[in-house]
Amino acid sequence: MREYATPAPVELPAQGSLTDDLIAPASERPESVLFARRTDDGWTDVTAAEFHTQVRDVARGLIASGI
Repeated sequence: MREYATPAPVELPAQGSLTDDLIAPASERPESVLFARRTDDGWTDVTAAEFHTQVRDVARGLIASGI
C-alpha cells in the first residue's frame, strides 16, 4: 500500500476558531453581503449582521433543546 501526503495550501492560525470568521465581519462590516439565499421571489442578499443573528438564534435553540 502506498501512502501520499499533500501539504496544506494555506497556513492555519495558531489561535482562533471557526466562529471568528462569523463574528469579525458582523462587527467590522455588518451591512456587507456575505451570500445570497434563494427564496420564492428569487435571490435575497444576506448581510453579515443578519447571518450572525440567524446563527446565534439556531445555537440558542440547540442549547435550549439540550444539544
